[in-house]
Amino acid sequence: PERIDYLEGLLGDSANKHQQELNALKEAHNKFSAAHGKHAKDLDALKALHAHHASMGERLDYLEKALGDSADKHAAEVAELKAAHAKHASALKNSEKTLAAHATVGERIAYIEQVIGDSADKHAQELAEIKAAHESHARNSQDAHSKLATEAREAKANNANVNHR
Repeated sequence: PERIDYLEGLLGDSANKHQQELNALKEAHNKFSAAHGKHAKDLDALKALHAHHASMGERLDYLEKALGDSADKHAAEVAELKAAHAKHASALKNSEKTLAAHATVGERIAYIEQVIGDSADKHAQELAEIKAAHESHARNSQDAHSKLATEAREAKANNANVNHR
């Protein structure tokens, strides 16, 4: 009986231990199955994405075409820029020639100052001449008035003497 109890105890402990291990294995298997399902979905998504990607040859063809188109476009733009540059260079040369024919701003201002200065000097001289002529006229006019007044007095005095006689 003791031996049987001992064996039953060992077997019971062993059975409990095996049951726990079996439960742990089932739980691990369930986790693995869930993760495997997730990985399978991810793998399917990657396969679908891969199906949508262009092949390396297709990608190279696209890049070569894009670069070729871009190079052609840039070459045309460079040619246009060179033509515009040549046009501007020609216009600049023409404007330099035109500018050389014109007086500088400083020269023009000096000319204007000279003309105004000469004109001011001329006007000042004319004004002085007019003032001198005016003063001479005023003196002559005053002299003439004085002479007339004197002659009028003398004529009056002569008239009075003639009337007295």
